Amino acid sequence: MKKRNANNHNHTLHYDAEYEGFALHTANAPYILPYVDRLHTVMERVLQNHKRVLAVKFDLHLPAHRNPYLQRNPITEFIERVKAGIASYQNSLNRRSKRVYPTEVEYVAKVEQTEECELEHYHVVLFTNKDTLYPVGNLSHEDPTKLGQIIRRAWLKTHGLSADSPVALLHTSKPVFRVLQGPLSTDDPVHRDAFLHFSYLCKEGTTKYQGKRQSFYSSNAKNKAPA
Repeated sequence: MKKRNANNHNHTLHYDAEYEGFALHTANAPYILPYVDRLHTVMERVLQNHKRVLAVKFDLHLPAHRNPYLQRNPITEFIERVKAGIASYQNSLNRRSKRVYPTEVEYVAKVEQTEECELEHYHVVLFTNKDTLYPVGNLSHEDPTKLGQIIRRAWLKTHGLSADSPVALLHTSKPVFRVLQGPLSTDDPVHRDAFLHFSYLCKEGTTKYQGKRQSFYSSNAKNKAPA
């Protein structure tokens, strides 16, 4: 078994059936160890900052015609639009003298491309304070939830598309979301299931390597998506 990622020799590959006490699907091995490290760090931090965390896993697909005005990485643009959407919602609550629950917006995301796909796509797990916005739907144009609308509009606007467009560029996983209560612990079955589910983003197979651009992004302070 190779110990180093052939596409990035700085990345150690991880074949074990667990990481820090959390089970991993061996069928997805090898995993890229720095990616698993960053997933663990993000989950640990967000569960320290909020008593209840809403974790949403979804896929983002690119439109056939790319936005010619998009100069930055799509994930960078998308996350900033999500943050702006949440801030706008909180400001509207303030104006109506409603209680506002602050939130950190944490995330992990990976670029993936299979032989069957002409365009790459992004796997994303988004973490927010559960008390800020809850729940979230299927991210379709018929999703009535506020967070679902914020996520959908953020991705469509990133590509210069109308917020009301019915185009199917966002797909959720099953379950659509999980509610986690901290701190992160291997003794918590919900945490174990979540880590197992989210670790898919860390597998080496089907990862798209982009040269100067990263293949994996996270909200870790030292590992933000490049501009």
